[in-house]
Amino acid sequence: MSKKLFIIYLILIPFFFSTACKKKAQENTSSKSEEKHEHKHEKELYTCPMHPEVIRDKKGTCPICKMDLVPLKKQEMNLEDTKPDSKDKIIIHLEPATIQKVGVVTELVKKKTIEREIRTVAHIDFDESAETIINSRVNGWVEKLYVKFTGQTVRKGQALIGIYSPELVSTQEEYLKLYKSYNSASDEGTKKELSKLLESSKRRLLNWNISKGQILELEKKQEVQRLMNLYSPYSGVVVEKKVIEGAKIMEGMDLFKLANLETVWAFVHIPEKDIPFIKENMPAKILLPQLPTEEFQGKVSFIFPYIEMKSRDLKVRVSIPNRDFKVKPGMYATIVLEQKLEGEHIVIPSSAVIRTGIRELIFVYHGKGKFEAREIKTGVPDGIDRVQVLKGLKEQEAIAVSGQFLLDSETKLQEAVRKMQTEASAMPEGGHSH
Repeated sequence: MSKKLFIIYLILIPFFFSTACKKKAQENTSSKSEEKHEHKHEKELYTCPMHPEVIRDKKGTCPICKMDLVPLKKQEMNLEDTKPDSKDKIIIHLEPATIQKVGVVTELVKKKTIEREIRTVAHIDFDESAETIINSRVNGWVEKLYVKFTGQTVRKGQALIGIYSPELVSTQEEYLKLYKSYNSASDEGTKKELSKLLESSKRRLLNWNISKGQILELEKKQEVQRLMNLYSPYSGVVVEKKVIEGAKIMEGMDLFKLANLETVWAFVHIPEKDIPFIKENMPAKILLPQLPTEEFQGKVSFIFPYIEMKSRDLKVRVSIPNRDFKVKPGMYATIVLEQKLEGEHIVIPSSAVIRTGIRELIFVYHGKGKFEAREIKTGVPDGIDRVQVLKGLKEQEAIAVSGQFLLDSETKLQEAVRKMQTEASAMPEGGHSH
């Protein structure tokens, strides 16, 4: 607190120095006018110990914290005057001993590559593009069930169920009859007509998921198969089984749902501040608590085109190759995304920035104890303790990186004093305004 008051005391000399100048300039005026002028400028000022920017010309309480205002004491201070043509620029001038006492440290501004590591927890899920539904193309009954439980792995071409279907039996009989007639026909016209009918019958069998191999077997054995097997057209894991042995099935009924686990997905949520770092196809590391010694690789395969309204973050999909099936849907994983912004950027310590709600300020050091309060615009963070500067600062400028909270207090007080000086100078000469 003593340091802050010390700074407050040091700031007042421009105010009283300007008062003395005005008095001297008015020595040739009437004594009555001079007395009024003196009385106006020698009035005691009051400030808040916690909020030095609050200055009043009478006792009262602070509008911010409700503490009692205390008198401002006249004390010497070395403060750089602000020229009229630079009224928006505040220059604070401190002696070397004062700089050392309050612990102000400066640093040169440099450009560098901004790197960002984003760590977030994600839920492993199925690859939606590799999920398939196997359904029935005919009416019938399940007389054999070869895949008996959910979670079972099936291969492409593996038998799933054995179906008895009157439609399949009659179509096989029709096909065999046409097949025999076609082979025994000698007339070219008849043979051509039988060929069309045979092809139509064959197409119906194929449409009912009877394979070409089964049709060749039918032609070879010349025997109708009462029970026809339904084979899986894909490899995968059964995630849904909707049929049991002996059940009646109808055309279009779903029987199994398969998921291929050779690739799995992870959905991560990226905070808005990290969105500039996210690019499609950028690499991702996947860490599983169940396998702490292993590290899996993936990539960003899709960036959702909208922000989640409730959580205010961006949903991103990471694709993970999984040929050994170690990464299992339902697991939780830590996803690590590492990315760089293109080019080099001005980066400063986050601690050097003073945020005042609508403004971001830093203190630029001009040498010989002079500090300029300057407004800047920051961008994305660089790691945990530095931030990108988009506007208001140049490379090789020096800035205060510690002790600047005292400079900020002094800046607020100078702004308040300047405001009062402006108001005082706007009063009618020779007396109080009424």
